[in-house]
Amino acid sequence: MAVDPILRLRQICLVAYDLEWTSNLLCTAFDAQVVFRDPRMAAGGNLTNTHIRLGDSFLETVCPTDLAWQRSTTQTRLLERNGDCGYMAIVQVPDVAVASKSMAAQGDQIGIVSGDWNVCPGAPGSGLAGVEAGRYQLGEALPKEPGTVSGVNVQFHPRDFGTLAEIQENWPGADEFPGNKGAYFPAGNTWQLGVDARPHGGVTTGFAAVEIAPRDADPAEMCARWMRGLGAGCTIDPSNPATLRLAGNQTMRFVAPPSSGRTGVIGVDLWAAPGSRRKFDAIDLCGVTWRLVER
Repeated sequence: MAVDPILRLRQICLVAYDLEWTSNLLCTAFDAQVVFRDPRMAAGGNLTNTHIRLGDSFLETVCPTDLAWQRSTTQTRLLERNGDCGYMAIVQVPDVAVASKSMAAQGDQIGIVSGDWNVCPGAPGSGLAGVEAGRYQLGEALPKEPGTVSGVNVQFHPRDFGTLAEIQENWPGADEFPGNKGAYFPAGNTWQLGVDARPHGGVTTGFAAVEIAPRDADPAEMCARWMRGLGAGCTIDPSNPATLRLAGNQTMRFVAPPSSGRTGVIGVDLWAAPGSRRKFDAIDLCGVTWRLVER
């Protein structure tokens, strides 16, 4: 079965003590820029964030606020345990109604941790004026009305997927990468305006792979859970039962935790920008090992 071209690793999320220092470091290392800070997340009181555009994919960093530290949230406890680290892997799916149910059926079937739908009048690139949002219900289809942009995000528990896992469907989208300028709500709705002028920086065009170390779970079994959950034709590498193949030659690798004991997202491969001098082979930033690889 062919892999659906929409089924791609679209975003990686990190959690850090210092949002500005970490974001500036990542922008410098990857020759990229912050394109969005989510005002609704900041308004919630617990987190602030940045989104850095890598081609048409995104690297998010979240940082707990003083209020979050007072409340002892999931993010503050993760920082206390691991320090700055990988937090979440986000995969774009062709049909969130189908994938949300199949993802929720995996592992211990803890189900949805959180989920939201967003609908906004306009088109990709027109901004978020008039956006409406609500809580997502398992199995709901993404609304697709002419003259609007829409998106759904659904998150699942790290115990079931080795890291906090999120699936996304956005509309109207596109399947041409790395020049996609379709809707993608996590990064706002104006990032598309800069893609033609600067498709990518001088270091990377986007994600080639994510490496996830599950806690208390066999890597091959975790890989099988993702395959059963995502569906849409993704396949397990016949030479490695702990590697999942997505569209665009992307992969998800599941490994045993390293000697440090760190779990979750511990590594990311980046496609090296064509025609540019390679700035590094591998670099450790925010508790994650980043590797540049050829397409």
